[in-house]
Amino acid sequence: MKNISKKLDIIIADDDADDQYLMQKGIWELNLNHKITAVYNGIQLMDYLQSKGMYKNSKDPKPDCIFLDLNMPLLNGTEALKRMRNAGMNDIPVFILSTSKSPQEKNTLLSIGARGFYTKTHEYPVLKQMISEIIEEVYKINPGAEGSKAS
Repeated sequence: MKNISKKLDIIIADDDADDQYLMQKGIWELNLNHKITAVYNGIQLMDYLQSKGMYKNSKDPKPDCIFLDLNMPLLNGTEALKRMRNAGMNDIPVFILSTSKSPQEKNTLLSIGARGFYTKTHEYPVLKQMISEIIEEVYKINPGAEGSKAS
């Protein structure tokens, strides 16, 4: 991955702390400049995006992308994605990282508005490559914004 200086705001929505850690580690190793916010369920994700609840003082809740798990408590990833799209949050790229291997589920999520669907792996080099591909895609989506959030 080429060295790009734009600071991305990334949300990891996953109820598994180990999975969150591995994704954060992969992101940090690719570019230490990214801001990462972790949430543990779809309710927290929606609260963050709408500056509600414990996130009511968030200054800029719109992330550059979201890494979204499907199997989360309270509000699963599929329902969170539907709520985002119904709330008009269509310009936030959402990438599904799930243990699901269902082609039907993948097609449903892509039709709802997910930007990509990746099956989670416990092989760290493979996970890091997935993260690299997602980050590259995010830069392609918004190339003119490089440096706009840099600190």
